[in-house]
Amino acid sequence: MRFRISLFLILTSLICFGQSSFEHLKKDLEQKIIHCNFKEALEIINANGDMYQGSAKVELDIMKMKILTELGLYDESFKLSQNLVSNSQTTPEQQHKIHVERALVFEINDDYSSCLKELNKAEQLISKYPHLKYKNYTNFLIRKSSYYRVTGSSKIAYNLALQAEKYAKTVNDTLNMPVVQLIIALGNRKIDSEKELQHYKRALYLYKRQHHYEAVISMYTNLSYYYFDKKEYQPATVYIDSALAIVSKSNVLSYTADVYKTKSMILEQEKKSDSALYYFKKASEYYKKFYSEQRDLKIKELETQYNFEKEKTEKQSLKKDIKNSRIFNTTLIISVLVLALFIRQLMMNKRKIEKQRRKIFENNLALKTSLEEKQFLVQELNHRVKNNLAVILSLIDFQKEQEKNEDYKYRFDDLYQRIKTIMIAHELYTYSVNYNDNALVETRNYLEKIFETHQNSTIRAFTYINDTEKIYFNVDKILSLGLLLNELVTNSIKHANPVGKLILNLELRKTNENQIIVHYFDNGTVFNFEKNNDSLGLIIIEGMVKQLKGNYTREDAHYKIVFPND
Repeated sequence: MRFRISLFLILTSLICFGQSSFEHLKKDLEQKIIHCNFKEALEIINANGDMYQGSAKVELDIMKMKILTELGLYDESFKLSQNLVSNSQTTPEQQHKIHVERALVFEINDDYSSCLKELNKAEQLISKYPHLKYKNYTNFLIRKSSYYRVTGSSKIAYNLALQAEKYAKTVNDTLNMPVVQLIIALGNRKIDSEKELQHYKRALYLYKRQHHYEAVISMYTNLSYYYFDKKEYQPATVYIDSALAIVSKSNVLSYTADVYKTKSMILEQEKKSDSALYYFKKASEYYKKFYSEQRDLKIKELETQYNFEKEKTEKQSLKKDIKNSRIFNTTLIISVLVLALFIRQLMMNKRKIEKQRRKIFENNLALKTSLEEKQFLVQELNHRVKNNLAVILSLIDFQKEQEKNEDYKYRFDDLYQRIKTIMIAHELYTYSVNYNDNALVETRNYLEKIFETHQNSTIRAFTYINDTEKIYFNVDKILSLGLLLNELVTNSIKHANPVGKLILNLELRKTNENQIIVHYFDNGTVFNFEKNNDSLGLIIIEGMVKQLKGNYTREDAHYKIVFPND
């Protein structure tokens, strides 16, 4: 009896200790997020994610989703949110936070209809569970006001901002009050300049009380730009110099870059060209560091996801072994044998896992060293993109060689050609610090290289006629056109049955109506994607035509695609 009581007390103590440990971790992470220590917080979550399950794991993932959004890793944040939405272990409050954060991701990516749907779901949860309102309603109103502001409903947005201010005062929400003041200031822009300035200064004051250096720097920059817009350069200089005085305390490189950029703009208006150029170069340097940091974080996040999926698979395999062991555990002798086999298997798995962990650690260390060395050699974003695409192509090629299934090899070939098509576009397109979305790529040369790539990589011989006008497209449009051609050529090589040698024909013309007309055909007797509507090639063709804002028709082996030249 005493033994049972002692065991119960020990288990209770362990449970309480675990809960206390998580609460301490959660508070620490919340403080780091508030003060923009995003990288450090992300490392802590990734390091401790496997230690918690259920609601605690969901809580960590919600914080991670917010961090990824703040770091500009919107795709990664959205993927994580998809897993959270389908998680049955989330509490109503966690569901509310997920919908609000997803609304922000959709707003940033200009998907306003999806943004509104997420906000409506979050509002329904507050209506269904009134106790959620106390901690979460101010932030919800901020997010909803932001949605209406970016969609042009400024009056609704302003009224929501005032509601947020009133509610924050009611519940003494000091954390969100500075943000409320900021959105009220934005609501007065071009309407009441004095009120706009008043609320900017109020937000700055509140952020100072919180010792939130990143937010203070951002507010100094906003105030400087406020005066800059009015061509009052003296007060603009005072505020931007205040930001420069504490910019070294910032953990966010983009904030630092914005400060230097604003300083450069002011000096340029004051005809101080040398100083303006100096600060412009500093801004460019920090923007480069920011984009490089984003890329490194994306790579680390991919590694983390890979390790997570691998460990998940291993755990599932281990559970299956245990289940199979229990089935045969019917007699004492069989139980002993199964136990012995299980222990042996467990030790083997443990050694295997340890070996794999060491290998992963060594690979990670080698990758980190390699990345650090490349930072000294690679100065432009275009080089980094092409290097990554080359690595991906090599991995695909390597995996193809390892694969014995011919069908999978063909799929790897298709994937190789698609990525090669993207890589060719990047080889012809150069990024710079002054990145311009209207920079153009010459079409004929790009499409020529796609044909050449297929000639060099396919076993089946063919000739082609590339009758393309010399037209220039931006990189988004040229990529869509390239992927479209790649799928058509791939299908011709796979399925065309010509009399004689296979000949591919491509015509591309610009009409007087400012439209582009593309004709593609081969001399085969068959030109048919798989009947399955889920055929990846057909999905890509339809998707690329949609991205080009065009339409297509097909008659036998002849494709006609029309899209606007905008």
